[in-house]
Amino acid sequence: MLHNGLAAALLAGSTGPNSAPPASPRPVVEFRWDAPASCPAEAEVIAELERLLGGPLAERKGSRLTAIARVRQEPGGGFDLRLWTVSDEGTLQRSLTHAQCDALARAGALIAAMAIDPSVLGRMSEETDAAEVAAEAKTVEDPEPPPEPEPTPPEPQVEPPKPEPPQPPKPEKVKKGRRVRGGVRLGAGLSFGDLPGVGALIRLTPALIWPRARLEFEVGYGPLRRARFDDQPDRGADLQLAVGAVRGCPLLRARKFEFPLCAGLELGAIYGRGVGYAITSEGRQLFVALHLAPGVFYALHPRVAVGAIVEGAIHLVRPRFTVANLGMIYHSALASVRALLAVEVRFP
Repeated sequence: MLHNGLAAALLAGSTGPNSAPPASPRPVVEFRWDAPASCPAEAEVIAELERLLGGPLAERKGSRLTAIARVRQEPGGGFDLRLWTVSDEGTLQRSLTHAQCDALARAGALIAAMAIDPSVLGRMSEETDAAEVAAEAKTVEDPEPPPEPEPTPPEPQVEPPKPEPPQPPKPEKVKKGRRVRGGVRLGAGLSFGDLPGVGALIRLTPALIWPRARLEFEVGYGPLRRARFDDQPDRGADLQLAVGAVRGCPLLRARKFEFPLCAGLELGAIYGRGVGYAITSEGRQLFVALHLAPGVFYALHPRVAVGAIVEGAIHLVRPRFTVANLGMIYHSALASVRALLAVEVRFP
């Protein structure tokens, strides 16, 4: 389970059992957030952290802990989060990258909350997007030193000096690249305009998936359909369809919903065989088409999604089948429409 894996990773570096802190005007738990202007503000991240903990940081009791989160934008457009937790048990540094800064902010708040209170993840009712992102955090084996600890305040009757704010370490020289995943989708549905009448259509679609785009390579098959002369219903041709396509897709996201807006080029062939003649033959006609294929998918799991696709195609080259002495038996439509349901498996 994602929750169990995240809890194990965080408990390995969390603080030990709570103990009563010495009297001090400073709060027991402190959190610092350093991020670009396009990211959520520190107040928003602290509000999310306090929501996870179930109360204000100023009212926390137990062992002292300081969490320092620093976000930097990468040249490719993604974001890199480094999170230091400093406690009596030592210092732990974690690293995490994501295409969206607000997703990193929620994941960073969850990781900090787990360091403060390891029972936070167990109280969550269900798997969340923040938990999915936080589960990919990696512990840095040789972490950079955190800021120097603030001096212990003097006796209450003497006004303590103002502590210097913690300074985040210098950025890493090596940045991680944007993540790309693979996927294989199986779709089935109905088509009109590719072959005579309305009939079945099957598609297999390998894909490369980025956070905001997809590149798809598709093969499809249209099972046999019949074309017959109106005045000679026992004569005509049986037709089948094979097609390949490549298309690019801008990808919009809203929580677990995805909206691929695909456009591409198709190249295929219609295979025909004469029926009802003394001498029959087989023929093949190539076609070329441009198509649009918007869809909607729901991520049941980080590796499984289900959804629906509606395609509209314009045939640039239209197959035509004729019978000697009887004339044309079938001419493909200028445009075709397809509707499919699909399931996709993604990796890693």
